[in-house]
Amino acid sequence: MSFYNKWQNESIFGICDELTSEERTCNKGIFFDSIFKTLNHIILVHQIIHHFIQIKVLPDVDFKTIPYSSYEELKLARFTFDEKLVQASQLAAQAWLDEMFEFWSKRLKKHRRVPRGFYYIQMFNHQTHYRSQITSEFHKMGINYGSTGLPYNPYYDF
Repeated sequence: MSFYNKWQNESIFGICDELTSEERTCNKGIFFDSIFKTLNHIILVHQIIHHFIQIKVLPDVDFKTIPYSSYEELKLARFTFDEKLVQASQLAAQAWLDEMFEFWSKRLKKHRRVPRGFYYIQMFNHQTHYRSQITSEFHKMGINYGSTGLPYNPYYDF
């Protein structure tokens, strides 16, 4: 999934490179208003989940925070983080992924016991949801996003 994530983010940012700043930042009525804010939300949550996976502590965060104020900063952070995820995925041992996390979820108001790998899955699942909002906006703008299917991932030979 780290390679799929990298591919899809390269595709989205490739299209965003061709948009005007106004097209990236205008309120389109999606959950986080604009394409730019949605891309910021995706990386913010990924960084939070990745931090949690590493040290088992969730920071208190406002999920509407905009961590990167410029598109160029955001793109560099996204690509750097994606490469970090690819490298980490190549080194992760199954036993480490299977390690159980036990904690109190303030949001769900209950005790949780789940394997670390569950949160890796959630990290990739989360972005699929929000990227689909962006690709839907591309469609409304007359932009063909192309395929999101796993078999089309250029990082694998099928």
